[in-house]
Amino acid sequence: MNNRIKEARNSEIPPFYIEYHQKISKYIEDTISIAQAAKKEGLDISEKVESQIGYDLPDRIAKIHDIDISDRLRTLLPKLGKEQTALKIAEEIVLGRYGGETIEEKLNNAIRVGLSVVTEGVTVAPLQGIYDVKIKSNADRSQYLSVSFAGPIRSAGGTEAALTMLIADHVRKIIGLDKYIPNSYDDEISRYVEELRIYEREVGNFQFKVSDDDVISCISSLPVEIDGIDTDPVEVVGHRNLQRISTNRVRGGALRVMNDGLIGRSRKLLKIVETLKIEGWDWLKNLEGAIQTPEDDTISHRMTEVITGRPVLSMQKKIGGFRLRYGRSCNTGFSTIGIHPTIPILLNYAIAVGTQIKIDAPGKASTIALVDSIEPPIVKLHDGSVMKIESINQAKTMANKITKILYLGDILISYGDFLENNSQLLPASYVEEIWALELKSKLLNTDLNSKIFDSKRLIELTEHPLEKKPSVIEAFKISQFFDIPFYPGFLFYWTALTLNEFIILITKLLENREIVNNTDENKYFINSLELKIIFEKLGIIHSLCLDDSKIRIDDPNHLYILTLLITRCMEYETKLNKLFLKSDDFTNDDANHVNVKTHILDSISELLDVNIKEKFSSSIAVRVGRPEKAADRKMKPPVHVLFPIGTNGGPTRDILKAMQKPLYVEIANRFCNNCKSPTISVSCQECHSSTPIHTMCSTCKYEVNNQEQNGPCPMCGNRLKTHSPTNYPLKIAIEKAKKFLDIQPIEPLKGVKSLMGKNRCAEPLEKGILRQKHNLFTFKDGTIRFDATNEPLTHFKPKWIKTNITRLRELGYVKDHLGKDLESPEQLVELFMLQSIF
Repeated sequence: MNNRIKEARNSEIPPFYIEYHQKISKYIEDTISIAQAAKKEGLDISEKVESQIGYDLPDRIAKIHDIDISDRLRTLLPKLGKEQTALKIAEEIVLGRYGGETIEEKLNNAIRVGLSVVTEGVTVAPLQGIYDVKIKSNADRSQYLSVSFAGPIRSAGGTEAALTMLIADHVRKIIGLDKYIPNSYDDEISRYVEELRIYEREVGNFQFKVSDDDVISCISSLPVEIDGIDTDPVEVVGHRNLQRISTNRVRGGALRVMNDGLIGRSRKLLKIVETLKIEGWDWLKNLEGAIQTPEDDTISHRMTEVITGRPVLSMQKKIGGFRLRYGRSCNTGFSTIGIHPTIPILLNYAIAVGTQIKIDAPGKASTIALVDSIEPPIVKLHDGSVMKIESINQAKTMANKITKILYLGDILISYGDFLENNSQLLPASYVEEIWALELKSKLLNTDLNSKIFDSKRLIELTEHPLEKKPSVIEAFKISQFFDIPFYPGFLFYWTALTLNEFIILITKLLENREIVNNTDENKYFINSLELKIIFEKLGIIHSLCLDDSKIRIDDPNHLYILTLLITRCMEYETKLNKLFLKSDDFTNDDANHVNVKTHILDSISELLDVNIKEKFSSSIAVRVGRPEKAADRKMKPPVHVLFPIGTNGGPTRDILKAMQKPLYVEIANRFCNNCKSPTISVSCQECHSSTPIHTMCSTCKYEVNNQEQNGPCPMCGNRLKTHSPTNYPLKIAIEKAKKFLDIQPIEPLKGVKSLMGKNRCAEPLEKGILRQKHNLFTFKDGTIRFDATNEPLTHFKPKWIKTNITRLRELGYVKDHLGKDLESPEQLVELFMLQSIF
């Protein structure tokens, strides 16, 4: 690791960044050293710390597979990228440069390491998703490669799972194996078709719906066999007992690689094939695949899979739902979208940060983050008022008074998510960031010494479009002078209106013409059902007054625009029908719906003498997929220590109760030959002699040596085991643990009824007592876990994490993202990433 830090010093990384990493790294190393020293005492079931630290991707992959390839990966990755590196390192492994006794072992290692490279070593797919790799024979006796998948291949993702087959084909060619020939013995192609449909009907849906023709074409063309173990207790009906398929049950892992990987991601996979110049995969062009568009049957199917109790929040092409806004915040991107922080409150916390949602575009699912700089929701209250909910306190105050959410506000989605999912870009609504860019473009070609505008003010508007907003009068002047569209913060939802509603609006505005000459502070519109509905559709902030006979516009900016609109309508009054209100040319079909929207926008633009853009261009369909559930990972019921007590502890599995009776439990065959007593640790706690696990016959108790462990008992032919029923002195062990720790455990000290591991290794009782003291519980693998929701974060403010400035400075956070000294909890700070150094 020191070499990596030296390399970092020679790079352009700031010194305070390196200091931060040195502190964190030293803390980690010191902690591991303490743990390793404790392990060497021999009081636990192993003598080394199981968790390993991977300082970068190559180091992580090397340790996962226990193959010394880290240096080679560090050389390849910067030059070749992930996909090509995966092929290259797989090639070198299969050629025997990194060990392996048999061809199948080399193939197995090569494919697993290749998958680790493309998944960046952060999923279980390479270890548990690939069940086996074998060399099999076709009917003509030619040998081919078969890859068997299990359920956890799902964690790899569709594209990466499909890349496994590319890697397998590459190493197949390297060692000279022939292609897989389907239907050599049985109708295996039809088996895949039947198996896929039964899985969809009886087990669950995949990411994509694919056609039978694509399945037939895919299996017919694959040079490597997709096989798998059974994952669900559902059997095929027609194509059973096939020679080369070992089970009649559905093989979920294999089906997922085929459906969601090879076929569902065929277009993306084809680009990779063409980039890497891999031969023999041109057949991908012939697949229909599953390119996602908003009109796709796949998308419609996904949004109809509504689960009871998980609400639908927004629908595609529906005004009022989530408005698509392109961009990203410091906590969005990588399939995490942003919504306004008031939305969870208004929806009675049906969603929260980390909630998984199903969306129609750009991908199949996402998680939620909160972003306060985007468009907030507009709601209607019980008294008929319409208001914008802009703050959390306001949302909490008004939540019980809301009768309807008129507009949910923005959903912030990054362009990268569309690119990653190969999804078509949807029309973009007109937002402040685009307006600022258009203004900036005009400023570059305009003399800023103009007496009409303050140049500093204009620059401020372009550099801080979300924080600094023009007044409504400024907005009109800027749009007219620079010939750019009207400021989006003052736009109404004009395209939510039908042509008939637009005509009614103009008529009603003219009926309220006295507002123009009214010098009173409060100006009222005559209330009518039609005008009220139109104002709600437009998103105009208003309330009812004078016994609901009048409508008061509560937003002065909105009132200014409406007053100006009335004035302009009065000027055009004799020409309105001819210019703006013609309805004869419009019908109800989709094409003319677009024409109506264009007509309304053009009409308002001419009336207001500014270019009015569409405020709501695209909506995103959203339904709740899985609630956020970041929490401690516990067994049910929670357990302090993995120590078996059978039924002695009663329903609470209390070890302190169990020690009152003789304990006879199944544990590992460890005992001290010197002290003649059973033990659970790698060395005896009395004499410190080694206590390895013994393998012995479960019937005649004959003990075998290491060479005989894999076969049956040489004496009686029965099963050999590494564990057996033992009369364990639990009370003595508890008393020793209490004395050793100087801690008095309290009831209940929870254990387990029995152990399930291969060797039935029990944990030391001291661990349970310490966990109970600190209110901690263990999981079934002996770890203390917290399942966190995976979301991106690039920056933070000290107030968000409730940490004082002094502590952050001690950790190395001395500058904000602008390079200024960190002094205030309101400053935005770049989050350091350990991975960037190592």
